[in-house]
Amino acid sequence: MHTPSVINTFAWDKLKLWTEILNHGLDSDNDLYINENSKELFLSQPDIDPENNCFMAEIDNITVGVLRVAYEAKIHRVVSNLFVNPQYRKIGIGRQLLQTAIDRSSHLNAQVLHIQVAVDNDAGRFLLEQAGFAAVRRYWKLTKKNNGVHQNTLPSGYQLRFFNIDQDEEALTELQNISFMDSWGFSPNTVEQISSKARLNDWESGGILILQNINNKMVGYNWTHRHKKHKSTHGYIGMTGIHPELRGLGLGRYIVQSGINYLNSLKIPNVTLEVDANNMPARELYLSLGFELLEETIWYELNLAN
Repeated sequence: MHTPSVINTFAWDKLKLWTEILNHGLDSDNDLYINENSKELFLSQPDIDPENNCFMAEIDNITVGVLRVAYEAKIHRVVSNLFVNPQYRKIGIGRQLLQTAIDRSSHLNAQVLHIQVAVDNDAGRFLLEQAGFAAVRRYWKLTKKNNGVHQNTLPSGYQLRFFNIDQDEEALTELQNISFMDSWGFSPNTVEQISSKARLNDWESGGILILQNINNKMVGYNWTHRHKKHKSTHGYIGMTGIHPELRGLGLGRYIVQSGINYLNSLKIPNVTLEVDANNMPARELYLSLGFELLEETIWYELNLAN
């Protein structure tokens, strides 16, 4: 039996409801717990546009599901995330939200719609495949115990420092774009986007490590995260980039280990990251540093160009 819900666009006076449903089943001491302030900062980023690209499913004025559509105009792609309260699953709400994502993507003239699901999420995979999505990529979520600072010798001719707010945004944007320009699914960032992400104040603001050469040119970076609102048990490595002309020199291993050591200095016992399973150099680097497979996810794609 399917129970239709009412799909409404997000409004800022619904921020508390939006945050509550994402925190379903979590207590405030959980690393995955999101407070309203951090969610407001996230949704206020320049590329989000929540009042047009975020949606809420409601039954009898109860919020039972949420959907976010992220449009990447430079590569004509939409990435969507949806979540349904477990108490309201298997009654058609996920299908409604998925159709909303498809409709919004078509309205934005996107050529493809991508959605990521865990490999063991049989219901989610079935829903996507029934809607015409095809599996196109696998990603690995890796984790390791952060059991002490490991020796990490700085390569000759380089120096390590932290990101300087209001100074390094343009250089980091340029480096990130050139480092990932050939990577699957990467959409070039703007300086405004990088600047906004560097100011998500609920995250550790000093966690962006910069590698530069003797001419003070930024050639590598490691962007770590950890929640400041409570004693975190998990740290995260978001993006790691090395200028393509300098790969194969051990700089990637050095900058990643530097990020791990930095999180260890904050007494973070676990480090987690995500990697494209097809990216053999990155995958093997992380495995050689002691990371182990925690979870596998699949990216599904719907071709909207036809």
